[in-house]
Amino acid sequence: MPARREPRVGFVTIGQSPRVDVVPQMMADLRMPVAAEEFGILDALDAAGIAAMAPGAGEYRFATRMRDGSQAVIGKPVAQARLARLLQSLDDGRFDVLVPLCTGTALPPLNTLVVEPQQVVDHLTVALASGCKRLGIVLPLEAQVKDFHLIQPVPCELRVTHASPYLDAMSGRFAQAGEALRGCDLIVMHCMGFTEAMRLEVARHAQAPVLLSNRMVATVLAQVLDRTDAARA
Repeated sequence: MPARREPRVGFVTIGQSPRVDVVPQMMADLRMPVAAEEFGILDALDAAGIAAMAPGAGEYRFATRMRDGSQAVIGKPVAQARLARLLQSLDDGRFDVLVPLCTGTALPPLNTLVVEPQQVVDHLTVALASGCKRLGIVLPLEAQVKDFHLIQPVPCELRVTHASPYLDAMSGRFAQAGEALRGCDLIVMHCMGFTEAMRLEVARHAQAPVLLSNRMVATVLAQVLDRTDAARA
């Protein structure tokens, strides 16, 4: 019997790869050997190219991580277009699963199975909200707060605050976010860039359960890969 090969996963960020802040935690949560590769929509761009992706007036924006750990803010339409092109270039059979590392993008149809964070995080959040009186959300940017909405309406009060995973890790902002969401029954950190340390800080100050988007996605991905591995046996 031929040896089983490791499942192949492509992680795709809207920033620059590698995502040393996110992917190692996700890989640990998988608890299985995985052949992973990382790609970023900003990998091939210089400073001028990245600056050209800045959001226009009134345009929804994303915060993302650069390779040096700094933050870049880019417009949603151009980010989605570059992400779609990159995913399509990877849709050639070399991966069992593709995983975009963003919770706010629409994706093109692909032949490769995609674990789409927005679908996973939003639908699970909406389902859990049915048992909540108050649901808390943490976003990276203050400018995102007023326009934020989940994929479906929730039947409870929605409180939204912000803290940047790339600028605020040492600023005390995550403690402030937790305090702002005190009284919520559940909190979701709605960005793939938030880390376990940030989750624990919010939970400590909010005194409420807190879910981390990248770990929610990793939990689903682990079961998908286990099923894929069984199919290859």
